[in-house]
Amino acid sequence: LRVDLDEVVTLAVPPETLTAPPAPEWHLTAVRAPEAWAQGFTGAGVVVSTMDSGADGTHPDLAPAFRGGANSWFDAFSEYAAPSDPLGHGTQVMGLIVGGTAGGSAIGMAPGAKWIAARVFDAAGASTLSVLHQGFQWLLDPDGNPETDDAPHSVNNSWSRLEKTNLCFLEFAPDIAVLREAGIAVVFAAG
Repeated sequence: LRVDLDEVVTLAVPPETLTAPPAPEWHLTAVRAPEAWAQGFTGAGVVVSTMDSGADGTHPDLAPAFRGGANSWFDAFSEYAAPSDPLGHGTQVMGLIVGGTAGGSAIGMAPGAKWIAARVFDAAGASTLSVLHQGFQWLLDPDGNPETDDAPHSVNNSWSRLEKTNLCFLEFAPDIAVLREAGIAVVFAAG
């Protein structure tokens, strides 16, 4: 019988199976997202949305973050019952916002957030003013019941009226004002 000091013994695990977080893509490093994540700002508890060509709800980087339920998907063209994106643009945008690490690197700015989406552009990338207004209206109350709190915290719009460049285009000012009054941050891409 003997008494020895205890010591650590480690399992020989191949490096590729270690659980280190995947490295972030360049765009996340450029805006110092990893520093924000380290401070606990991952988007947890936040619901984000887009008004775009849709979002692929089966995409491995997006599927886990979909909020789900009948109040999380709006297709202005009534073509898809579940989140879909025949064009791909909306999926890319949503990936930049909440995308995970399924592809081997971190791609989304707020990986802890949940998402909902309004498909307001068709497969050719076209829409109408009336459809865009419908999208804004849906975001204000996705389930149509004012008693429930199911609106997103923010909405991203990565689209523009190119023929109105450098002009003050006020078509959506009332929509934006109502969403802002409801506490929804309205974001438009700057080009």
